Parts: sequence; C-alpha cells; structure tokens
Amino acid sequence: MATLRFSGILLRFVDYERTITSHASHLGDALAEVEDRFPRLRPILRDSAGNLRTTHRVLFNGEVTAGATLTTPLAEDDDVEFLAAVAGGA
Repeated sequence: MATLRFSGILLRFVDYERTITSHASHLGDALAEVEDRFPRLRPILRDSAGNLRTTHRVLFNGEVTAGATLTTPLAEDDDVEFLAAVAGGA
C-alpha cells in the first residue's frame, strides 16, 4: 500500500495526520480517497481544472518529481510526500 505524507502547513488540512495509506493504483485515486476524508485539502492541492497545483512539490520515494500528474502510477511500497510552497519576503 502506498504511503502519502503531509507536512508543514498542509497538516491542518488533513487534521494533522502526517501519514495516510492508500491501496490506489494511481496518484489521482489516492488523492481522491484523502480528499473524501478531508475535503478542505482539495482546493489547496488542486487548481480550478482539478490538476495538481504547480506551486507544490511532490516527492516520490524521496526524489522530487517535476512531472507528477494524477495519472502517475503508484506501487505498493511507494512513499509520496507533498510539500507546500512557501512564499515570503521583506
């Protein structure tokens, strides 16, 4: 089963559950499962067309993946981490 990880500001949108497991075969299906449980997460991770926002980073098994899409396949032992974009300045 794939593991989805959330940290930082994203934690408040998943009721502070850092790790959520999924038996889904694609990233989009896994996200849909999580969004069903935590509907406030959807507009944070997805744009108005329903695609992953490009402002966030997705790591697959510890590697930054620039081309992650909702159709990206998931293996049983995949570890997927979502990193929120942080902006600031003086």
